[in-house]
Amino acid sequence: MTTELYTRTGTLSNPSTVVLDRPLALPLGRVRVVVEALPVPTAERSWLEKLQEIRQALRQSGYHPRSREEIDAEIQAERDAWEDN
Repeated sequence: MTTELYTRTGTLSNPSTVVLDRPLALPLGRVRVVVEALPVPTAERSWLEKLQEIRQALRQSGYHPRSREEIDAEIQAERDAWEDN
């Protein structure tokens, strides 16, 4: 007799019930189940937490964003270059 193995993930909903993420194409009847505990995923951080972490890393690296005056000067220099053409 050939034994076919199927791999599915699921959730242990109580000590004796596993709810599969996808159904199996098997006739109803007894089966042998081998359970492997999967790592618990870490909680997703919010976009705000990620942004705060990025800003903190930038500050620690010594990065200083351009000032409004610097940005305005670059825009004006670009506009002046257009007028030269």
